[in-house]
Amino acid sequence: MPVDQFGAIKSIKLPDSFARGETLYGGMGQNWRRSFHPRDKKDSGDVSITSMFRGRATAVHDAGIFRKILAEPPRLIYSSNSQSSHLCHPQSQLLVNEMVDVLGNAGNNQLTNHETGVAGPRFYLQRMESILLNGKKVLAAYGVFHNSQMQPQAYYCGLFVDSDPEREDCVIEELVFEAQTKELYEKYRSSFEKALATIQWL
Repeated sequence: MPVDQFGAIKSIKLPDSFARGETLYGGMGQNWRRSFHPRDKKDSGDVSITSMFRGRATAVHDAGIFRKILAEPPRLIYSSNSQSSHLCHPQSQLLVNEMVDVLGNAGNNQLTNHETGVAGPRFYLQRMESILLNGKKVLAAYGVFHNSQMQPQAYYCGLFVDSDPEREDCVIEELVFEAQTKELYEKYRSSFEKALATIQWL
């Protein structure tokens, strides 16, 4: 299913197994989110591919770290897998802490919030990396959202895009794939990854 004018994305071919969902605007229309869901009714409420434009500038310090990372060669920044720790950025935990505003909802994670219970983090960050996606560098984060009882609520992959690198203020767009169970995440993940390979940037 071809989709045009998807924020900073000129075009993307989403899976034919997905259908258009809701488009929501906030404020004076300066921020928006567009969602797509599986056509299969039993999965449609539990899986989504969503494009989000925040419509506001990212905190200056956080934006500076974000842009610095994107200016460097792609690399693994953080991994919760101890077997990959030697490949991570030497200041991985500091970088995650300094990009809370960049990461949006995923910024409230186990590295930035050490509280427990109700006040604890709602996101468990498994991996963060900068990648080159069809000629454009983006930040990718993977993990699981959960409730205060540590019960998984959504399995997540989020791509963070500098919507206009030439602009002084950094306004971020997100492309997010989420599923409410691990099984659904694995079922649709390859379709999402194939869609990423079709992206043409503005």
